[in-house]
Formats: sequence, C-alpha cells, structure tokens
Amino acid sequence: MGATVELWSFQPLTRLAELEAHGELVGSWEHVPPSTGDAIARGYRAMTATMERAGVPTGGRPPVWAWGGRPVTVADAESLVGESLRHGWATIEFTAPAALAMATDYGAWNDYLAELFGTTGVVPTAWDVPTPIGRELVQVCLPVLRAEWVRQVHPLPRSAPD
Repeated sequence: MGATVELWSFQPLTRLAELEAHGELVGSWEHVPPSTGDAIARGYRAMTATMERAGVPTGGRPPVWAWGGRPVTVADAESLVGESLRHGWATIEFTAPAALAMATDYGAWNDYLAELFGTTGVVPTAWDVPTPIGRELVQVCLPVLRAEWVRQVHPLPRSAPD
C-alpha cells in the first residue's frame, strides 16, 4: 500500500451499512446538504476540483470527509457533524494510502464556505493549500473509504432529543 495515514471519519449508520455491504464508501452528490444558493455544493465542487489538480482521482464525486493528526472525540463529532447525533452515527478508524488523502486547512475551508454564503465579505486565499498531517486535527478529503482499511468502528452516543 505504500505510505499510509491514520484517519477517522464520522458517518451516519446508514453510510456505514453501505461500506459494509459494498466494501467501499464514495462521496455522492445526493448526500451533499442543501443550502441557500447551493453554497455547500459549490464548495464541494471546488474541493473536488482541488483534489483532481492534486492528482487525487475523484470520478467527479464529492469527497469522503475524514480527520487526521490525532484521534477524534465525541466532542469533535458533536461540533463537526452539524446535526444531532441521535439519528445514529459512528466513528470509523482507518488507515488509508497517503497518496489518496488530501489534507487542507479546516478553518480556512469554513471561511471559504461562509464567503460562498455571502456572510464574510472576505475570500480566504489559502483554504486549498496542502496541510501536513501532524499532531493537530486536520481536515482530510478522500475519493473513497475502503472496508479493508477499517481498523475499528465506534458507534457514537446518541444525543438527547432536541
């Protein structure tokens, strides 16, 4: 497999079932959340184009989002998932080929999305700069997550009803 990286992904249990049934999980435009002015889909298209420019083949699909740098926590899931965990989520721990893992600056990415929504008035210039995976939590985009890479799956505790 060559050089590898340890990663974590938060996935709904329905997507985990897809991974188990099909042996891989790929991004799908139907899973991109709807948004005002299609801002999130435009951001995902920009990320997909950046992955392609970096030599990470996407097949035209949006990325599978993951995290590297340090193990993730339930608190990370609660802040990153963006919806209630009560509908069933899991953390997937896996080791992926480094050549398929594109890490970028999560804070700058969020600033970029905010600009697509028209809320900041400033376009970040460095959201797509490759970011080394060190000891700090870093956003990682992959074209696929394969079942054979999975080391462990941890169901997340369900949130109390809102």
